[in-house]
Parts: sequence; C-alpha cells; structure tokens
Amino acid sequence: MALEIKQYLRTAQRLTLTTDLKNSLTILALSRPEIENFVSLELEKNPCLAKKSLYKKETSYGYSESAQGFREIVDDKKSFSLHEHLADQLSLLRLSDYENQCLAIVLQYLDDSGYLLSPIEQIAEQNKLHVDDIKFAVDVIRKCDPAGVGAVNLQECLLLQLSRLSGVPTKLLVIIKDHWDDFEKQNFQKLAKNVQDNIDNIKIYYRYIKDNCDPRPARQFGQIDNYTIVPDVFLFKREGEWVCSLNQDGLPGLKLSKKYEQLLTQLKEMTKDKDAVKYLNDNMRAARSLIKALEERNKTILRVTDAILKSQKEFFELGADYLLPMTLKDVSYELGLHESTISRATAGKFLHSPRGVFELKYFFNARIESRDGKDLANESIKQWVHDIIKNEDKAKPYSDQDISELIEKEKTVKIARRTVAKYRDELGLLPSSKRTRKF
Repeated sequence: MALEIKQYLRTAQRLTLTTDLKNSLTILALSRPEIENFVSLELEKNPCLAKKSLYKKETSYGYSESAQGFREIVDDKKSFSLHEHLADQLSLLRLSDYENQCLAIVLQYLDDSGYLLSPIEQIAEQNKLHVDDIKFAVDVIRKCDPAGVGAVNLQECLLLQLSRLSGVPTKLLVIIKDHWDDFEKQNFQKLAKNVQDNIDNIKIYYRYIKDNCDPRPARQFGQIDNYTIVPDVFLFKREGEWVCSLNQDGLPGLKLSKKYEQLLTQLKEMTKDKDAVKYLNDNMRAARSLIKALEERNKTILRVTDAILKSQKEFFELGADYLLPMTLKDVSYELGLHESTISRATAGKFLHSPRGVFELKYFFNARIESRDGKDLANESIKQWVHDIIKNEDKAKPYSDQDISELIEKEKTVKIARRTVAKYRDELGLLPSSKRTRKF
C-alpha cells in the first residue's frame, strides 16, 4: 500500500487562554507580599506605568479606601523576629568574618521555638565546616537572650535556662541531667528514691521548672521566616452594617504614563523608527493588561469576601460555633466563576475582622451532619476539641475517645476517635498521656 500526503480541512473546538487571561489568573493567585513585590518590579521595568495616589470610591461591596488606621493592628512588621533579636546581640561582638559566617549558618537551623533543628556534627558536615567552628557558633548563640535558645532538645533547653538562675535546687539539676526519662514521665516515687528526697520536694521542683523556665524560649518572637500577614481585605461594622474594604495601604495604584502616551503618539506621526514604536506599543499594551488584571483581582477578592460574609455572618457576630459549611463549589455557583478562580482568590489572601485575622480559605469547610440534621463545619468541631481540652481536669485529661463521646453527647454530632486525634494534632495539642499533670 503506497503512502501519500493529503491535506484535509476540519473544524474543531479548542480552549486557549489569551495573554491577558493568563496574566489575570497569575496575578489573582499572588499573595499580598508577592503582589506588592510584583507591582514594584513592573514599575521599574515598564516605563509606560506610573503611580497614582490612592483613591476612595464607593463600591457595591462596601467602601474601598486606604486602611492605614487598621494596618497597625495586624501588621507585625514592627516586632522583631528571633533572627533579628539575635543578630542585634551578635553585632555587638568583635568577631571575624569567618566566625560571623558560621553564626549566620547556625541561625538558619533555628526553628520558631528557638531549638536547633540538627545536631552540631550534621550542621558542620552539611556546610563543609569544622565541627569545632560550628560548636563555637552554637555556644555564642546559647549565651544570647532569650535563655534556652540554641538547644537541641527540651532537656538541654531547661539546663541552659537553669544555668542563668541563682538559687536553683541542686537536686533539681541532678534530676534534669541524670534522670531525664523519669522526669518526663513524672515518676515521682522513683525520682525521690534516686536523689534521696521526698515526693513533696520532687513536686516542688516541678513547680520551680514551671514558674521559671519556658519550653519554647522564642515563643514571644515572630516566626523565623518573618512572614508578615498583611490583610487583603478588612471587614468591619459601620452604622450597624457589615462592610468589606480593600486594603490599599502599601500597594500603589497604577495608571498609564501620560508622558509616554504622548511620546508614542509623536513617534507614530514623526518617525520611521519602527523598533522604538514597537517597544513603546508593547510596553503600553503590557501596562494596560496589568492595570486591568489588578482591577479584576481586587474585584474578585471583594466579591468572594462578600459571598463569605453573606454565608458566615453569624460567625462574625457570634463566634466559631456558628461557622457554617461552605465549599468552593457553593461560591463558584453563586458568583458564576470557576472553582479554580475561587481557589486562586482565597489561597494566601487574608481577611481582618473583629474576630481576628483569617485566610479566606479558612471559611471553606467540609460538611458534617449532626443527629438533628443540621450541617456543621469541621472548623467548628475543631474548636470544640480545643475548648474541651482547654477546660479539662489537668490531673485526668480526656482521651480522644472521651472527647468523641462528649461531642456526641453535648453537640449531637458523631465523630470518630481518629478524627478527634487528627484535629488535636492540627491544633498542636498533645495526647492525654502527655497532658497529665500529676501535681
């Protein structure tokens, strides 16, 4: 059979994204810090873009305005991170460039609680440095404030803190150094026997630790990555009505540069320099596309926030118990937008309200049905788990099964023990065996 090449005509439907649509989707997905950086870079790169002063205008979703009065409430840029706090102290020391380099490396291995994430030997190996140099850097950091920072575990953290205190009971130091396993298990009888003391004194040592030491010495500082949450939207009451407002503070408004618009017109009329005309045309087109994409981003975020407000008004009025289940599909249907668009508009976007600061995707919860047929959000149930543990008898904490049964009894919602365990883990709460307080 002979092979031959033939041409055929056929019609077919195919979905393609225009450049403008791609830009809009990309910009919609950016978080607030990312969009601020993106706009700054575009202003530097594109001569056809210019800043304009912030504007105030009424929208169908509320009053859009610069929210400088609110920014200080939620922006923790003025608070130090642990890295900044340590760096300020280390800058006062007379150290060589190499020693400062070792310190900078070790700082990268500190977590939000102030602990070293890796052993000293591993840090040295990973960075191809001598172990003694890393040990020197760790020792320097451990002499900084807060006491306990730079420890590799809780035992070391407590010993570092106790070393700075005066009048520490000698037997307490012996217990922490030599009988750590029994200390963690609160094995009073065995500890009393090992250090030749009575049980009442052993309990006093525990209280001393509780009153004078912190298992998370860096808890008062911001996160290590120093990620600042600046809300995209503010939700507040004005004259008894809930209002959604965009946060325009720190985000410059954009407009087309009149200077370059005029220059483009002149070039088209007076010159045959096609390259110059093309360059300005391309930048003008990109500027218009960016301005439109930013306007669409703001509009979409406001529309989604307004939909959240309509569905979750009782949550903002009364609290977490009144959080209703809501899905991306629900909002997608209401707004006539694709679910992927709603997802982009909520991920990494934050809402500041009288109830606190929430990522918009927080309000999208799976449905759990109670025995009386009422739909509940899983975040509400997570809050119940938190409240039950917070108010339990610390000497006899509830097991996950106990919590499951309590919720079924008091809230008429049946959830499995493993679900309680999952929510407890997500809340950062320990199992009952490690929450027991024996004194």
